[in-house]
Amino acid sequence: MKKYLLALDIGNVCIKIDHRNCPEMLQLPSVPQTLFDLAIAYEHGRIRKEEEFISRALEILDHRFTPEFMKKAFNSILIEPVPGMAELVSELDSLNVEAVFFSDISPTHLKRTGELFPAFDKVSGGVFSFEAGDSKPSEAMFSRFELLYGTPSLYTDDRPELIEAARKRGWNAVQFTSAADLRKKLIALS
Repeated sequence: MKKYLLALDIGNVCIKIDHRNCPEMLQLPSVPQTLFDLAIAYEHGRIRKEEEFISRALEILDHRFTPEFMKKAFNSILIEPVPGMAELVSELDSLNVEAVFFSDISPTHLKRTGELFPAFDKVSGGVFSFEAGDSKPSEAMFSRFELLYGTPSLYTDDRPELIEAARKRGWNAVQFTSAADLRKKLIALS
């Protein structure tokens, strides 16, 4: 029997994200552009080591914080599992579905996702921006996914522009709204 492949975003699909948490912890009105650019460089793999990212972030912030606090602030945008998603991902085998992550994420945030998302080990790997060197909807991300896994049976993401980009590429893509809705779409595959 055929196994269906689910391309699964992480942010606001598996884990709730709130970008306001980081500047709040750092007691800043917003993230300075230089710090934002640094985080993107880390997310795109131009900075390879967490220690280098944290060190450079502390330089931007005039070393007002410890490395441990800086990492905690950076990870604070990852809040908790999206309701029902850990349960759904845990049940995918019974639906004849294999899940693979497809996400714009840094190594630090991926590690934190593994700590927060109880079904993390039920996902069969993934394609991440820090490995591809760019974010979705780049050619690098989509091509890397297709090279490693082929075209997924279904791709879900919370961002409508990424769903549109995937559809233009010929992918079956749906905007994520809830675990219950995604379950229905997965059941409809068979």
